[in-house]
Amino acid sequence: MMEIKKIDKYSLAKITAFIYGLIGFVIVILLAIFTITNIIAQQDFTGSILMVTLFNSGAGILLGILLALLFALIGFIIGFITAGIYNILAQKTGGIKIELSEIKKVTSGEETDITK
Repeated sequence: MMEIKKIDKYSLAKITAFIYGLIGFVIVILLAIFTITNIIAQQDFTGSILMVTLFNSGAGILLGILLALLFALIGFIIGFITAGIYNILAQKTGGIKIELSEIKKVTSGEETDITK
């Protein structure tokens, strides 16, 4: 049995920033698609469908990029704080205990240790 005694704050912050940024971008792009679909379905626009679609797609992508960066910043801060809190609590109460095992790769009837 092994124990996670400390988490590198910057490492966790980078991972959570990436995850939050990706989620934020996907959410905004989906909202832009739903908005375009709603506008076209209700015919609530003046001009051509192509111009409305291009404008909303461009605005959606720009907004997606900006909000993805904002979400990433928030994720970085949350990851940094979470790792800090974990490190403090792990010193006082002990870390998370995990059990690890080696994975054996079977190729053509013989076992090979892939950890080498």
